[in-house]
Amino acid sequence: MSDSSVSPDALVSESGSSQLPISSIVRAVCQAASGGPDLLYEVMIKMSLMVEATAPTYGLSIWATSDAGKATLRWAEGLEEQEIATGERAVQEIFANKGQPQPATEGDRAICLLLALPSPVREGAALYGRCVRPLTTQQAKELNALSDVAHLAHSHQSVNVIPTGTKPVSASSTSSLPGMVFSSRAMADVARNVERIKDSNSTILVTGESGTGKELIARAIHRLSRRSESEFIPFNCSAVPAELVESMLFGHRRGTFTGAMSDQAGLIRSAENGTLFLDEIGDLPLPLQPKLLRFLQEGEIHTLGERAPRKVNVRVIAATHKDLEKLVSENLFREDLYYRIATLTLKVPPLRERREDISALISHFVSHYARKNERAISGITAEAIQILETYFWPGNIRELAAEIERLVLYAEDDGYIRPENISTRIHPEGASNEIPAAKLDDLLESYERRVITETLKRHDCNVAKASEALGLGSRQTLYKKLKRLAIDIGDFLQEDTEPGMQYRA
Repeated sequence: MSDSSVSPDALVSESGSSQLPISSIVRAVCQAASGGPDLLYEVMIKMSLMVEATAPTYGLSIWATSDAGKATLRWAEGLEEQEIATGERAVQEIFANKGQPQPATEGDRAICLLLALPSPVREGAALYGRCVRPLTTQQAKELNALSDVAHLAHSHQSVNVIPTGTKPVSASSTSSLPGMVFSSRAMADVARNVERIKDSNSTILVTGESGTGKELIARAIHRLSRRSESEFIPFNCSAVPAELVESMLFGHRRGTFTGAMSDQAGLIRSAENGTLFLDEIGDLPLPLQPKLLRFLQEGEIHTLGERAPRKVNVRVIAATHKDLEKLVSENLFREDLYYRIATLTLKVPPLRERREDISALISHFVSHYARKNERAISGITAEAIQILETYFWPGNIRELAAEIERLVLYAEDDGYIRPENISTRIHPEGASNEIPAAKLDDLLESYERRVITETLKRHDCNVAKASEALGLGSRQTLYKKLKRLAIDIGDFLQEDTEPGMQYRA
């Protein structure tokens, strides 16, 4: 970003605008530029938390790239597929320009910040986020000033001598699922399992109740895998007449049957080098299952009307809400096909078993549907959140999303969502709105906040060491917890004569 004529100390806070501690940030970034790539990356990602506090976002993503490679999504939360694609283009641009993106301007709805330039010894990294509200003039100036400082720091660091024989280091590790919002341990376990199997060529089976987000899990696996540059082709086995399933999957030659007016490659060949997602595979017609089994075993398909089969390179992810073992016992699903697709199984827990995700999902859906329906939503009351958190949600995330969209449309004139707006099936009329004095979740959250704060202090704000000590597995998980627990990064930073960006004791 340009606007380098703006002096950090000359930035004046506008009415209602949050002011960044610019001078403290400048000192920290300049020190980190001389301290090595790891220190600079650490300071830059702390700075990104402050930027997010100044220009609140409803979705964030972290991207990485090799010295001469394409930007790869490492982590995303709250962003839709199209927004992720837009972020990819913005990040590609910032890497192509060696960390110098287009300047931020008033009215922008996205932020893009360089975290680390790619080099032979480490991946580059960048942050992309979508803002809840358009940037103000002051926010744009502050982001431009920070980007200028970061660009100078990376330029200074790029002339440092790189030791020979050093192995490349990854800028960030995957600790989440692109396009999904969660903070629960149950979903963190799913994310860890996705990380383990994302590059496998074996078939993956995703199970779970309807509405839990199985297709989102499949898309996340594809986007995180080596196949991400090729197509992700979804196919719902229950949404197509049984007599058309074979033709749609395997393709056909012209004249093979009545109505076959032209050659069709089929969805499997369309997914070459990519991923084929078979949703509701439990509804796949029984006569077609042997042909699918051969495709999975031999990696070849026999197109209708062709004399010989052909080899294909496609990874299959299947999903179902049904009990396939029960279907096998009832002779409604082939046993050999079941064992073939169930080699790698991911079970997505229902929403009632991960209630700590509900508040994060509420926040995401309120922002999403407010934008989609162009409604000015001021917020949702604590009482309303508490009622939504205690509901059973038999329809899982799909039901929660539908309810939040309804609440956004029926919000009060002042823009607030209150308990009386909630559907009667969730909150019957006359039900008490009182919140228990000491909810177990609140006690656990308070304890978690205290443990994280003390651990950060104990490790001198080294996020990597703190994440390891807490058993979180990666930095991004800790950053997400800081945001979820409302641990304001500004409360930990000091802006005084001491050098560097430090946490207050």
